Amino acid sequence: MAKDPSKTEKATPRRRQKAREEGQVLKSQDVPIAFSLFTAAVLLYFYVSFAYGRLTELSRFVFSQLSTCDIGHLIVVSLQQFFFLILPVFLFLLVAGFTGNVVQFGFLFSTKPLVPKLDVINPVKGFQRLFSLKTLFEAFRNTLKLLLALVVGYYSAKFILSGFNSMAFLPFGQQVYFLVKYTVLLFFVFGLLSLPIAGIDFLYRRWEYEENLKMSKQEVKEERKQYEGHPLIKSAIRRRQREIAMKRMMAEVPKADVVITNPEHYAVALKYERGKMQAPKVVAKGADNLALKIKEIAIEHGVPVEENPPLARALYQNCEVGDYIPEEFYRAVAKVLAKVYRRRKVY
Repeated sequence: MAKDPSKTEKATPRRRQKAREEGQVLKSQDVPIAFSLFTAAVLLYFYVSFAYGRLTELSRFVFSQLSTCDIGHLIVVSLQQFFFLILPVFLFLLVAGFTGNVVQFGFLFSTKPLVPKLDVINPVKGFQRLFSLKTLFEAFRNTLKLLLALVVGYYSAKFILSGFNSMAFLPFGQQVYFLVKYTVLLFFVFGLLSLPIAGIDFLYRRWEYEENLKMSKQEVKEERKQYEGHPLIKSAIRRRQREIAMKRMMAEVPKADVVITNPEHYAVALKYERGKMQAPKVVAKGADNLALKIKEIAIEHGVPVEENPPLARALYQNCEVGDYIPEEFYRAVAKVLAKVYRRRKVY
C-alpha cells in the first residue's frame, strides 16, 4: 500500500531512476533461492555419478595406502580431492543466486543501502514497524511457506524412509548411492516447490514496489518543474535566444540585395548569389516597428528598399528567415531584383 493516501500517481521515469540509484529495486528473496535449489537439483542429478566414482576411487586409494603412507599426507590429499569435487557445486550455486537477482533488476552496484539511516536505529519507528500491517503480513506469509515446506518435507521423507529397510542388506557403496539419490530427489521436490512460491512472491513484491514508488500530484508537478526548469528561467532563456536571433538577423540586413516593404507594416530582406543559390533567400523579415528598423538599417548601409505591398506581405506570411522563396514568387522577385541590378549599373 502507498504510505500516503495522496500518492496516487504512478512513478515517473526520473523517480524510478533515482530509486534505483539509491538501491531501491524490485527484488524478491525467494527468486534466487528458487534458482539455487533448482540448480542444485539439476546439478546433483548429472554430477552425482561422477562425484560418486571419484569418491570411490579416493576411498580405495586411501585404504590401499594406509599401511605405507603418512596419515597426515593422506588427509591432505583427501581434503584436496574433496574440495575440488564440491567446488563446482558451490560455483554453480553462486552463479544461480547471482542470476536470480540479475533477472529481477539487472546489474546494479550502489553503496547507498549500506549508509546507516536514522529511521533504522530509531527505537520508536522500529517498534512501529514491528507491529505494522506489513510486518504481520510478512509473518503470516512466511508461516504459510514454512508449513507448506514441512508438509512436503514430511511426505518426501516418509517416502524415502520407506525404502531404508531394503537398503540394510545392500553393500555399503550402494547404500551411499541410494542415500545420495534420495537427497537429489528431495532437492528436486523442494526446487519444484520453490518455483511457484518465488513467482507469487515476485508478483507481490512488484505490486509493493510500485505502491511504494507512487507519487502525489504535487510531487509530479515539482519534479516536472525541476526537470524542465522554472518558468521564469525558461522565459529568460527564450528571451535571450530571441535577442541573439534578432541581432544575428539584423547583422544580415546590410548584406542583402534588396528590402521589399509594405512600406510600413512589413519588410523582407532578400539576398541572391547567382551560381551559389538556387533561389533568393530571406535573410531578415519583420512587421511594424521591426519592419521600420530593418528599413532604417538598409538605408543606412545603402541596401535598395523597394515598396511592393502585395509581394512584401506574401513573402512575410509564407517565408521564414533562412528559407528560399517559393517558386510562385520567382517571377515577382525577379522583376524587383532586375530593377535593382539595372539601377546599380546606371550608377
